[in-house]
Amino acid sequence: MIYDFGMKPRHSQDAAPIADAMRSYWESGMLSFSIPAHGGGRGPAPEFTRWAGEAAARFDLPMTHGVDTRDAAREVTATARQLFAEAVGAKQTLFSTNGSSLSVHVAMLTVAGPGRPLVLSRNAHKSEMAGLVLSGSRPVYLEPTYDEELELALDPRVADLQRLLDGAEADAVMVVTPSYYGTSAAIGGLADVCHGRDLPLVTDDAWGLDYGLCGHPDLPRGALEQGADLAIGSVHKTLTGLTQTSVLSVGSDRIDTERLGLCFELEESTSVSALLLSSIDGARRQFVRDGAELLSRAVDSANLLRERLASEVPELRVIGLDELREKPGVAAVDTTHVLIETAPAGLTCYEADDWLRDERQIDVELADHRRIMPLITFAHGEAEIDRLVRGLRDLVDQQGSDKDVARFPTGGGLRTEQVMTPRDAFFAPPETVSLQRAAGRISAELVTPYPPGIPVVAPGEVYTEQLVGYLGDFIEAGGFVEGAIDPSLETLRVVA
Repeated sequence: MIYDFGMKPRHSQDAAPIADAMRSYWESGMLSFSIPAHGGGRGPAPEFTRWAGEAAARFDLPMTHGVDTRDAAREVTATARQLFAEAVGAKQTLFSTNGSSLSVHVAMLTVAGPGRPLVLSRNAHKSEMAGLVLSGSRPVYLEPTYDEELELALDPRVADLQRLLDGAEADAVMVVTPSYYGTSAAIGGLADVCHGRDLPLVTDDAWGLDYGLCGHPDLPRGALEQGADLAIGSVHKTLTGLTQTSVLSVGSDRIDTERLGLCFELEESTSVSALLLSSIDGARRQFVRDGAELLSRAVDSANLLRERLASEVPELRVIGLDELREKPGVAAVDTTHVLIETAPAGLTCYEADDWLRDERQIDVELADHRRIMPLITFAHGEAEIDRLVRGLRDLVDQQGSDKDVARFPTGGGLRTEQVMTPRDAFFAPPETVSLQRAAGRISAELVTPYPPGIPVVAPGEVYTEQLVGYLGDFIEAGGFVEGAIDPSLETLRVVA
């Protein structure tokens, strides 16, 4: 429909109020003397139109005194948020155009503050660690279940949270689920433990927004449905939104929505992108309408990949869904995250990742210290799966060997002591030391193998000899680090 500038749009899941208002802006013959400077491409064409097209400039509009009035009288964004909230069963939904990183920061600022204890699962993404620096909260780490055989951090267990809260003060609990690897925690059980103490449960379910928007029998259930009080979802990860789009949804009255709004105002851009917002709105409408079909295509393609790898590339080990479901702490598994072990073919994951990209022009979502993970979505059908399988077959035939691939230290051995809050350590007077001299020193930076983006060392944690050895081996094997001032890790930033 065309947005009527004199009326509010009807509240229907068939509507896309932001896109409707954007079209109506131009159809009304509006002449802008406002930002952005390129004026929608009205004058000399912006350089980016050479690759993004004229429409990208045309619809790069200001939200205030543009798509909406300066006082948001038409409620364009408010209506889009309400439609999204209704679609996922939330009391309220906010839109982020700076990814789930912004949503994480807002959530942490909302539920905890300077010096206040926040229970946080230690397999948290670096955005959570940055949130600790911004909020000044004192983390009480909830250890995820670590599988020694797979060398993989899975999900925190309900009993572990119960024990932790029995012995620790907390303002809120925040867990990451599903994990990057597609495993989900028992959110309902975690929520029961939190709610028994009148604590809010925040879930960083950036990888699981599709679960709650349009459930699929072969995928986990959504976090809000299971009792999460505040849930974070990345629209670009599993839906059809543009990169950097995310939503933050309120599930209960345990969340102070006034404080949430104030914290969101602190973090939100004052020049929010209408293009990004419209893609959130469009993704919601598309998945309400076609989500079951889209997710079925993704699930079918993932199952096809598993079947074909088992028969055509048996040298590679694909971690089975049933195997993962039986792991402690794992309540459900997302079949679209396909974990492929490369070591049985004598290849490190980094060798495999580089070869596939350079020689077969195939890119995968994740390459950690021992596996690659292609993320299968609705964008992939039989032709894409066939190309990936043939690429992996060629990889083994041309690069495979019987050499042993070195194993890294296990998760328990890499855990260390937290002696300062992340905020205090981050802002403390720093000193730079060599990697070899870091043992016993307190980190003043995030050291984050990426992907998956989980810091090995966070500000305020102490380097151990084993951590120093692990980081050296990781870099030597071809790993990549984010967050550290020196990504080569020849030097580290520590508290003076």
